[in-house]
Amino acid sequence: MTGLFRDDARGTIGRRAVVGALIGAAGLAVASGCAEREGDNRLATRPRPPGTIVSLVRLGWYPTLVNQMVLGLAKVVPSIPVDHAFTPYRLTYWSSTNGAPVLVSALVSIPNGTAPRGLVLWMHGTNPDRTQSISRPSLQEGVAISAAFAGGGYAVIAPDLLGLGVSHAPQAYLYNPSTLSVTFDLLEIAARGLGGLLSVPEKSVFVAGFSQGGHDAAILHRALEQEKQPPMRVRATAAVAGAYDLVGLSIPFALQGRSAGSSVYLGLAAQSWATYYGHALDTVLTGPGAKLVRQALNGSHGADVLKLLPRNPRDMFRTDFLNAEATGGKHWFLDAARANGVLDWAPQAPFHAYFGTKDVDVTPNDSLAFAKSAGHRGGNVQALPVGPYGHGESVLHAVPLIRRWFDELSSGT
Repeated sequence: MTGLFRDDARGTIGRRAVVGALIGAAGLAVASGCAEREGDNRLATRPRPPGTIVSLVRLGWYPTLVNQMVLGLAKVVPSIPVDHAFTPYRLTYWSSTNGAPVLVSALVSIPNGTAPRGLVLWMHGTNPDRTQSISRPSLQEGVAISAAFAGGGYAVIAPDLLGLGVSHAPQAYLYNPSTLSVTFDLLEIAARGLGGLLSVPEKSVFVAGFSQGGHDAAILHRALEQEKQPPMRVRATAAVAGAYDLVGLSIPFALQGRSAGSSVYLGLAAQSWATYYGHALDTVLTGPGAKLVRQALNGSHGADVLKLLPRNPRDMFRTDFLNAEATGGKHWFLDAARANGVLDWAPQAPFHAYFGTKDVDVTPNDSLAFAKSAGHRGGNVQALPVGPYGHGESVLHAVPLIRRWFDELSSGT
């Protein structure tokens, strides 16, 4: 579902173990640390204004050789030039959702020995496992993405979003209001210098993301261009396997259950929208289905969610919802999907929508429909197939293309 080291919802655990073992055997593993750079964790019990830093904790150090090894063993192809070590941090800060203060966290990775050539905002993929939150960071996404971009000289920021990292709230999954507020507050912090990590604060940002993060990258690009006073200017966006037309394409495709992760995607959306729009979960899911979703998607079960949820996602849903979805009828879940879709708009800064042609988690038609819709409105979007790959493989092949594109844009070539 998420992460460069996962080919599907089950995860490539063997590959992750090999990477970790080799890094450790080489004596090049992370030199872990926990030095706070700013703030006081006692502030976590006392809400502060959005954008207030609570703590900035150094997580270790990844030398250049380790970064090259991580990307090589992950089979990120073609290879990415990695010339820098990087230092990762976990940033904890205050934000808000639906007007209420929330404490959230993010990964910050800073290249060593160079002034950053730009800022990359990475939006993570679907993740039902809090222990694998991107701010920890794990080899599966946080380290790999930092190796790809911070290893290339970029400063990287990646929000956990509400429900992951330090947040134990239900995930605000595909809930645009929370995603925007939490990420905009992170961008405001970056514009102020990331608590002193940036000697020259960034004024523009490259946006990228995968799967759920592809959707989130699109809503952020749209908001950054539409806001009168955005925290930063968007330079370009690269989304991989993004879900854009939620009600017309993404949800009907997921209901087919072609992926082992389909029940996770739909369960997270149901729990999120029921929670943050104020609906009872058992008005879209059956009673047993709602119980299973609450149990499985509380952030503590990892890959075991696939054993807890039904293989056929339709088995979780009430008949009245399934009938409404099939016939174009009314249901609050479908209204929520429309409200959080990101199809009908025209990006002005360049937007690349990458996809694998054999993806059974997010239909390739999502990227194609988005590019077609944006093109009719004069938008600057290209839908770019990366080859005959599935969901997890698509990001492995897209990240090198994204790095190369960002390098060209940052160097003015």
